[in-house]
Amino acid sequence: MGGVKDSTYLDVKKALARQFSPRDGWTFAWFPTYGSVQPECVLSRRVAGKTERVVVGVKMAPVVPEDTVEELQGQCQALFESNISVDKAVLVVPTGANVSGVPEGIDILEMGNWQVVGGRIIWSKNIERNEFLQEELGKRGLA
Repeated sequence: MGGVKDSTYLDVKKALARQFSPRDGWTFAWFPTYGSVQPECVLSRRVAGKTERVVVGVKMAPVVPEDTVEELQGQCQALFESNISVDKAVLVVPTGANVSGVPEGIDILEMGNWQVVGGRIIWSKNIERNEFLQEELGKRGLA
């Protein structure tokens, strides 16, 4: 992975860890292989002798396309057919992404660090910096 993708996945992991805390026993596996199925991420933990699994998809886009949803559903179905239980499917998206095409049964997790603004995905720190710069330029009469 490149630098930008690495930092994005760190943000994804942080967002997931807030909901699926390692303190509660959740472990992260990036791009695990289950036969012919390779989801982006699988979270798992053992509780009372049973393994809970969450299949995670990540889509950094202003609108979640139908094929992303189909791919995540297909991965869950393929795992089920291989006798690997899946308790939940989660799709991680930037805050403000259009998720109207995502059916019930797939949980949406929005990342606060990344936002959709004007049809573009922007790191929230850049938004804060831009607002500060515009304010300073306005004070100096340069805006």
